[in-house]
Amino acid sequence: MEKEAEKKVVTKIGNKNIVKKKHDQIIRAAGELFAKKGYHSTSMRGISEASGINLSYLYHYVSSKDDILYLFYLKLHEDINFLYQQLENSKNEDPIEQLKNFIKLFLEYTHKRKDEMLTIYTESRHLNRDSLYAVLSIESQRVKSIEKLISRGIQKGYFRTDSPHMVSNIIQYMLLIEPLRGWNFRHEYTFTRFSELITDLILKALDVKEEK
Repeated sequence: MEKEAEKKVVTKIGNKNIVKKKHDQIIRAAGELFAKKGYHSTSMRGISEASGINLSYLYHYVSSKDDILYLFYLKLHEDINFLYQQLENSKNEDPIEQLKNFIKLFLEYTHKRKDEMLTIYTESRHLNRDSLYAVLSIESQRVKSIEKLISRGIQKGYFRTDSPHMVSNIIQYMLLIEPLRGWNFRHEYTFTRFSELITDLILKALDVKEEK
């Protein structure tokens, strides 16, 4: 994958294992507070109390709420990034089956973690410029990974579209529709039916009439 924009969180602790453990502890506590109270109503003191890390000691690992929100996004990205890596690396698979499997696994992930996904995609606007740029660069790379699969499918005659970049952006958005818009249709469909509908819509957008 192309190199993503990087934004480092500066810490006062040199031991990487300790830093990672504390970051995970902070992220878990902050994620619950962000979901319940929102980003602005969550204080560093509240995160300190929820994480069990003394406030003054907390600043050894993060300098601000922005750092925490950014780390929260990175954690979610790291947990699902393997799916995008598969799109990049699995070049000999049936593009239709590969896309269907990608959709299935991604939707299952967002279903299990919809509150966290909602938090990051609604609160990311509060990130500072460097953090936001890093996040948007990762999101752009995700779209590029999907676009590479779509382009490969077009070359092999599985997909038909004049705008693979646009379709890839739409696919990425549709995969996030449950945490973003699920309140409006969750009572209408089971998760299984919801997944079937999303998959069908995406395949129709690529003019897939039958599997080859």
